[in-house]
Amino acid sequence: MIIQFKKYRDKQSTLTCIRSDETRTWDKLQVDFELHDLAHFAIETELGFTNAFYGLLAKGYNIQDFSLPVEQRPQALISKNLPVESLQTEHIANLLLIDHFQKNIGSDFIDQLKGMLKEDGLAFPEILTQERLEKINNSFEELISKWNALEEEGMLELTFNPI
Repeated sequence: MIIQFKKYRDKQSTLTCIRSDETRTWDKLQVDFELHDLAHFAIETELGFTNAFYGLLAKGYNIQDFSLPVEQRPQALISKNLPVESLQTEHIANLLLIDHFQKNIGSDFIDQLKGMLKEDGLAFPEILTQERLEKINNSFEELISKWNALEEEGMLELTFNPI
């Protein structure tokens, strides 16, 4: 799947996903939300997750489906029905963003994540090692640099093809 982030300064940036069957989903991004979506890309790609945000979009769900009121969402996208990978990825993305803004990938990241997942009754993804976390963080920081370097109406195009 091709993922396109288009940057605007005076209006909301956009996210477009073009699936392998040529169907598309797109939406305007909330201010600064592109960083969250870039974190998802780094995580899902490195861990080979196919049932988190981008994997679900590749399977035919629409970006807007994730922001609908719960009673209007497709049944599969209601929190209690989401794949475990999707929920794990959300926690990882949120911690990654915190560490990014604090300018430090904490040595206790994995321990914090384990605690958060346990609180929510979720298993820790054993594939997430310290080495993989460093790769995710490096990829995320590189994506942010590319995003920040874009001019008005510039596009960052990525290919989602998890390992």
